[in-house]
Amino acid sequence: MSASNPIAPGVAPDPASSHGSTGAAAGETAAMLSRNALAQHLQRSDLDLEVIVSTASTNADLIARARIGAPPRAVLRAAMRQTAGRGRDNRAWHGSDTGSLLFSLALSWRSDPAASAAVTLAGGLAIAQCLHAHGVDVQLKWPNDVLLGGRKLAGILTQMADDPRGARTLVIGMGLNLVLDPAQRLAIEQPVAELAECFGREALLAARELWLARFAAAMIDAARRFDECGFAALRPRYNAWLAFLGQQVILQATDQAPLSGIVRGVDDQGRLLLECEDGLRALISGEMSLRAVPLGEDGGRRQLP
Repeated sequence: MSASNPIAPGVAPDPASSHGSTGAAAGETAAMLSRNALAQHLQRSDLDLEVIVSTASTNADLIARARIGAPPRAVLRAAMRQTAGRGRDNRAWHGSDTGSLLFSLALSWRSDPAASAAVTLAGGLAIAQCLHAHGVDVQLKWPNDVLLGGRKLAGILTQMADDPRGARTLVIGMGLNLVLDPAQRLAIEQPVAELAECFGREALLAARELWLARFAAAMIDAARRFDECGFAALRPRYNAWLAFLGQQVILQATDQAPLSGIVRGVDDQGRLLLECEDGLRALISGEMSLRAVPLGEDGGRRQLP
């Protein structure tokens, strides 16, 4: 998500003085995110901020801009609502005005564009460490999900764009469930979690800007370290947070037969190491989905054909 200063077209002025508390339940009319509060929590002079009411996709907004001209410095674009937000495999992201944190970052990029897949892992690790620092234990589902209690709490999407001069921009977006109402849960075709499971709902919603600032700062720092040092230095920490490590899983790729094997971690390039019957395979991030092998009636793992 992107931001600029002064407030760009389509960006709402700071509403904190007129809207009061943000402690509305999911689905209710919500107070606008406060750009001023976000800036105060971030305390960064190297970052332009935008807070908007609604957009199709914050990632798409920043990618479109970056293709015209790379931003001169980092940009954070946060939205109350996305009408066409997408995750990996073009899946829709369901969010309400207060129920989700939705934002994207645009950062200058020097590394090989092929490394952007592993940046997704670095971003997930940054979010996991940020949550852990505040008492929330999560796991990372390769390549781009953050799990709470085995259910999806957040998803990360990274994209790359070059402008006509060849300047490269990394865009990394995140959607995180703060509070979900029953209708949202029904619309999401997978088990989901909400951060409200760990904190009081009203207190959490009143601190949206603080949490957004924490996550954005963590992702900016992680992406910049990655751009300088690569993923290898992060690999041990990522593997320590990896879900399904040592377990048998099914890996489904688009238009390909599913693979089964035991998760052995990720390598220095962020590829998933899957121990299959024919040996160890290193699988790239992309059109993949990872699912635990279902339990058999005897409680043991089913043997796959």
